[in-house]
Amino acid sequence: MIKLSNREIADILPYDKSKAVLVEKKPVIDTQHFKASYFVIDFNEKTKEVLTKGAYLLKKFGPSYAAVTKTIPNFVQCSAAVLYDKRVLVIYPNGETGIFDRNGELAWSGFLKYHDEAVSGLALDSKYFWTLCRGENCAIRYSAQNMQLDLRIGGKNAKTFVNPTHISLDNGDVYICSSRNTVRKIDADNFMVSDYLRFDEPIKQFYKFGAYAIAVLQSGTYLLQNNE
Repeated sequence: MIKLSNREIADILPYDKSKAVLVEKKPVIDTQHFKASYFVIDFNEKTKEVLTKGAYLLKKFGPSYAAVTKTIPNFVQCSAAVLYDKRVLVIYPNGETGIFDRNGELAWSGFLKYHDEAVSGLALDSKYFWTLCRGENCAIRYSAQNMQLDLRIGGKNAKTFVNPTHISLDNGDVYICSSRNTVRKIDADNFMVSDYLRFDEPIKQFYKFGAYAIAVLQSGTYLLQNNE
């Protein structure tokens, strides 16, 4: 593992096939606020280079990012995806959700909930998207066409996912941080759930990019190659 950062991580997203965007939080002295710093991680070169705010927003929200970010209060700490039809979906950790049309105008807003518990996180899967319901210990797949629940895996009284904290997707497989130190995988072919990777300390976020992965652990953020 190669350590990328000691700071708190606000966001991670793909940049291209061999790179990812990393957003660090830098506290502003004597305030409750923080300043965001944007970087590109090059997997092949194992380098970390500064990225402009505009390039980050373009990658996260697509070409209509200027209009979208005029509406949302915090563009770093939400999850976002450009859908198959160029709409932009935004979900905050409290379940507050917005859908923007291809021009960046807000078309719908509300709260995504399952059994009255907030849904959070966002992993785009073609015309579907996956989220987590932490209060119900489950992963949920929604249709991006009508925002209706399509599939649920796990449950409040099941041991499939225990206190899940983060969800991501790579090549159709879904990766969920669960039970403090474990990443579990939902197989794209049969939806079977299995342990994928265990760490010696709590895992906060996990993103897989082919042979590479970025793991946000209690001790810092690391780049992994072939899970090492």
